[in-house]
Amino acid sequence: MISQDSKHGGFGWDQVDPFDPKDPHLWMKLEHLGHYLFAADFLKPYKPDLVADISCGLGYGTEELCRVAKAVIGIDSNQLMADLASQRYRDKSIRFFVKNLDDQDLAPDIKEESLSAVVSFETLEHLADPHHAVSQFSKALRPGGFLICSVPNVLSEPRTVACLPRNRCHKQLFDFGSLSRLVQSHHMPVVYRLGQSWSNRLLKREQQLFSAQLIRQRLSDNPAVHTPEMIRLLSYLLAYPTVEDVDGSYSLLLVAQKLDKED
Repeated sequence: MISQDSKHGGFGWDQVDPFDPKDPHLWMKLEHLGHYLFAADFLKPYKPDLVADISCGLGYGTEELCRVAKAVIGIDSNQLMADLASQRYRDKSIRFFVKNLDDQDLAPDIKEESLSAVVSFETLEHLADPHHAVSQFSKALRPGGFLICSVPNVLSEPRTVACLPRNRCHKQLFDFGSLSRLVQSHHMPVVYRLGQSWSNRLLKREQQLFSAQLIRQRLSDNPAVHTPEMIRLLSYLLAYPTVEDVDGSYSLLLVAQKLDKED
């Protein structure tokens, strides 16, 4: 599903590394890191015991979740990704596993009702059967546990002439209604609906100004912007998920909470 992109040393559009200075996709880096900053900040007051990061990629977000959880499990469908993440974070309280969510269960590596939270960003659109994945998330969550997930907004998804997703890895298209119905059908009512409209507006404004030759340099062209400190700062300032103007965001994020058994 994921192929290495030799142009910038990364792993393609869906697997940018925010802390890789050679990766020029600044706005995507900010949005992807912004997802995890929000998830860690949201979960911190709940002092989670065990969190699963589904589609963890290279593990940078899994490490963010380690700031607030006693232990984290990283799951990815790509063996190379999981191996690289394991090497990067071998001294952390993280375990990495390889799973294909289209046809594999989270058990036995993750026991039923063992998780305080499931974090899964930009995952469900890649699956032929997202219901199977969400059912696995629900089974693994303890009652009261949280699902924090995101998908591309159908309103922003580029299409082919045949109206299919231009990104061939995307097998599903979601708006908030279809995403929330999917999650809620597995006993996880939606608590918050969020987006990243600020970064989307600023990216489009930058593109307009650059095309009109009113600015000579894009923000991403400045090497100083790609330091870890600046990436983190800009992710908070420009790409931190909010409840404002959700439909103006490329990504739709939601927080859902698993019902107690008696509910």
